[in-house]
Amino acid sequence: MKDAIEAYESEEYSELSKLRKEATENSTFTIMEGLDEAAKLRRAMGL
Repeated sequence: MKDAIEAYESEEYSELSKLRKEATENSTFTIMEGLDEAAKLRRAMGL
């Protein structure tokens, strides 16, 4: 989790994030720990 947060907050990702945001609409980036994939999707969708 620490590595994922450090990568997300890095200067390198900051530049790539600008491109990602320009290329998508309503984009959400979520870092979660300890949930299976289905639970992550339900949580991200507010279910």
